[in-house]
Amino acid sequence: MEFAQAFDPVRSLKVAWKLLKQTPLTVVVGGLLIGVLESNGGGGGRDVADGDPDSVVSSGAEGSSGALESWMYLLIPVLVCLVLGFFALTSWLEVGFARAVEFGLRTGRDELGRVFKGGDRLGTMLLARFLCALLFCACFLPMLLLLLAYARPGESGWSGVEILGGLASLLVLIYVWLGLVLVNPIVAFETCTATEAIGYSWRMASGQRWQLFWFTVLQILLTIAGLLACCIGLVVALPLTQVMRFEAYVALTRGEQYPQWWIGSGRVPIDEPRG
Repeated sequence: MEFAQAFDPVRSLKVAWKLLKQTPLTVVVGGLLIGVLESNGGGGGRDVADGDPDSVVSSGAEGSSGALESWMYLLIPVLVCLVLGFFALTSWLEVGFARAVEFGLRTGRDELGRVFKGGDRLGTMLLARFLCALLFCACFLPMLLLLLAYARPGESGWSGVEILGGLASLLVLIYVWLGLVLVNPIVAFETCTATEAIGYSWRMASGQRWQLFWFTVLQILLTIAGLLACCIGLVVALPLTQVMRFEAYVALTRGEQYPQWWIGSGRVPIDEPRG
């Protein structure tokens, strides 16, 4: 299957919907787990961090400001541990969910247990995602240096140079992100190191970033639609977007096998091993 066809967002969404109806447990449970964990637990602790000291003082509680600072010293390490835990758990689930999606496409069978069998590639996935995060941070460095260079103490607002620099940094960040968007599927499906996965993703994305961009835009719109549906729609929207991420890569690399798979023939094989 050609890249443009594999990453056609409408085609991939239709396949994801078909797989959702055939293997609801795998798609919904696995997709929601990854979606929730990737949001770091929905930003828990934000209300404490955003607490207004003036409102606490006005309540008449003596020493509340100092107590809040003490709690913050305890809360920050806890939040850091939670974020790292979510990062590791998501990395583990990403591998298992990707393979469960491929299994569902191939056999039409709903086996939720496969989502939790990604331990063999956990180390590689962790390192690959960490290296990608470092690359993203490096993209912000020019913007930070620009702000430091043109910062004017006592003045509010943004100068023209800062605005242009911010837009340029944003474009660079999007460009780099699109070049790394295939890293997770590559790690899950291919036998390679973390650096090899990053290089492979970058080469595959070369000349295809517009296609990847529109593919991502549809996923974002689908998520927004889920939010607008009183957030209940996220129960469907999040799993669908998670399936699309991996299904498109499977279609690109194994699309010629689709006619023989359940997704192409509609037949559930009777001799496919379980587990």
